[in-house]
Amino acid sequence: MQACRDDCQCAAKLPIMYALRIADLPAPVTTAKADWLVSSHWLGFTPASDAPWAASQCQAAINRQIAGGYVLEYITQRFGKPNAGYEDDPTYRKERRMHAEVAGRLIAVHRIRPTMRPLRTIIGSEDFERIQDMWSENGMRHRWSVAFPIVESYSIPTKLLANELLGSDAMRRVFGHPSATLRPLNNDERQAIADLPLLPRNTANAWIGIEDEITMAERSPVDATIIRDIDRDLGLAALEGFTEAQWAGIRRRAAWLAHMFVRKRQRAGKLLCDQCHFDPTKHPNCASIKPRSLLDVHHRRPLKEGRRVTTLDDFALLCPTCHRIEHRLQRSSAAQ
Repeated sequence: MQACRDDCQCAAKLPIMYALRIADLPAPVTTAKADWLVSSHWLGFTPASDAPWAASQCQAAINRQIAGGYVLEYITQRFGKPNAGYEDDPTYRKERRMHAEVAGRLIAVHRIRPTMRPLRTIIGSEDFERIQDMWSENGMRHRWSVAFPIVESYSIPTKLLANELLGSDAMRRVFGHPSATLRPLNNDERQAIADLPLLPRNTANAWIGIEDEITMAERSPVDATIIRDIDRDLGLAALEGFTEAQWAGIRRRAAWLAHMFVRKRQRAGKLLCDQCHFDPTKHPNCASIKPRSLLDVHHRRPLKEGRRVTTLDDFALLCPTCHRIEHRLQRSSAAQ
């Protein structure tokens, strides 16, 4: 990556008042995507052909590239030319104006997830047909049809141009060529963006990720003790906005994720309290007691359940005393 000059003002242009930075995210930014407009609900990719297997191949390639990380969104300097007859379309002209305001910038960081739902289902038939009428190529109406819902999103509230931050060498490597998929970032590029500030954004399609996983959760076994712990935690959450059936699915999904969290900790041999670090295996009187039975699984953010896509990072193992303290603190916070 090209090094900054001694008189470079990049660092001085970065605001310091924001509490969250890219480096604070629970997973790395593994890839970047070049777009014409800021994405709000979904990221789309165009399969190589209209063959029956092309969409699944494209989705699999994106999954491999993401590798559980976040996607950095870059707005290109160029804006595409629509199909004939749409040069004066009001939507196209509006989008060109929107593009001009953010061209050349690193604009957002997203967590996306695959879904079996087609783009038409996610955005509606009217919007899908408009996109294909305006942008389809060679008569193949599958432009951006491999859709990944955005389930977690942060805007980057700076007006820095990407080349000011990354340098010309990295810009050529990452964005200097056409790509139908994502663009992998290396360690130097991740370090260059680490201090960029972030502001959380609402993600309208978070429910797609939740609903897809509810289906998987309903088909999977979950330990009864974990169901009890999670039901107790989610008793703190508000029911407003959900039907009883939706809330039942949300609770089941949370317990299913918590079950996977505990299994992961068991495999890693890390059955200890995340708060006070009590380790049952080191207690002199607990040799005949299963360590797991002395620890509770705790949902760190029960009030957000169903309104964002919970991950394994949202759970903790706590001893009963620490768990009671956490509940009291959460109740006090919710009452304020």
